[in-house]
Amino acid sequence: MARVVRAIPKGRVLSYSRVAVLAGIAGRARLVGKVLGRTGTGLPWWRVVRADRTLASPVAQLQARRLLREGVLLKGDRVMAAYVLPVGDSRLLRALGRSRPRPSRRAR
Repeated sequence: MARVVRAIPKGRVLSYSRVAVLAGIAGRARLVGKVLGRTGTGLPWWRVVRADRTLASPVAQLQARRLLREGVLLKGDRVMAAYVLPVGDSRLLRALGRSRPRPSRRAR
């Protein structure tokens, strides 16, 4: 999971559920949130948002500042859709050492 979060490029975001799928733990979005909440400053946690693109409370203001610093634009309390990393983004997959997304455990 940490490898996936580290691989999110600056100026882009992924949802908790997408991080879970890429980490091979599909359906465990809440686990991703718990781990990021406990990790502290070791990972770029601010690049992970809810599936509806809203920011995580209670750190939404800090998350917004960090995202804005990276050039991510918000509309109200949501990240604009253009900044969400597409499912098969080649930069992310390359950083993870894959040529295509790993199937979820449920699909196996």
